[in-house]
Amino acid sequence: MVSENLRVLADSFFAKFETRMWRREKDAFLEHCQAEFARLGYSDEEITVRKDRNLFGLTSKNLLVGPPDADILITAHYDTPANNGILMAASPLVGTALSAVVLLIIFAGLGFLQGHLRGVGFLTSTTSIAIDILFFAVFAAVFLIKNKHNHSDNTSGVIGVFNMAMLVAENPDLRKKCAFVLFDHEEILPGLLGSRAFAKWRRKTHPDKANGRVINLDCIGNGDVLALMTRKKHEDWHRMADFFKGEGFDVAKVRGGLAGNSDHAVFPKGVTLLYQKRSLLGPLYIPRIHTRRDTVCDLEGIERLSASVYKYICDASGIPEK
Repeated sequence: MVSENLRVLADSFFAKFETRMWRREKDAFLEHCQAEFARLGYSDEEITVRKDRNLFGLTSKNLLVGPPDADILITAHYDTPANNGILMAASPLVGTALSAVVLLIIFAGLGFLQGHLRGVGFLTSTTSIAIDILFFAVFAAVFLIKNKHNHSDNTSGVIGVFNMAMLVAENPDLRKKCAFVLFDHEEILPGLLGSRAFAKWRRKTHPDKANGRVINLDCIGNGDVLALMTRKKHEDWHRMADFFKGEGFDVAKVRGGLAGNSDHAVFPKGVTLLYQKRSLLGPLYIPRIHTRRDTVCDLEGIERLSASVYKYICDASGIPEK
């Protein structure tokens, strides 16, 4: 049974802030989130909108709630993607990784065909340039037209962070050790700009926390396989996988490659929790994201996962559950 507080919060996100791609939309959402964290009992001094300069020279507005030097960070990205799900169209058949390979083969094949036709004189220079412009226009469009529905990517992750904040707020000992961060600019190419800028600031200001635990929640609203993603093997990753298996989750451990495509990847001990499904051929994929069909957000699943994450961090910190 989903708590009334969580349902009201989720409904407010879906009704008023379903797209968060442009700055005005994101600023309005951040203001709403600050008010919601305050409603949970977090003080003005604990709630900060950090303005971190990222690699592109843009200012990423990352919302930090709790002590900046916290031992444990519970994170998610709050921006939403463009409507480019067509780039992952083959995922339900072959999985995310193979879908990316299929896409690369298609683009490479089109490029080779264009070069061959130009070489044999079938295409004039002017026609070839026109085709290049067309390809560029299509490519730009799929990264600039915002996706209209974003229930799982990554509204579900933000809801998970809030649910964790509700649980931690009731445990004073754990509250001292935890902070919650909503990252900006995860979706913008090349990705992870907000979290990378935040991680750089934290390493500089709190170097003793550089290897702290980071649990990132990304697309936890739709799927039945809990993927634990990390960029490099570390003990926390193994321990978490064993713990969640013991909690009854169907766990898949994912490392390297595409496992670096979420905000955990900029932290040495970062782990992303992500719900996925198995494709027809077996490999995993994230259903419906970056498409208008991203309308599923399983709140009961989020509550179940949040309860287990809370149990895990209490156990890992040696703090009794409240």
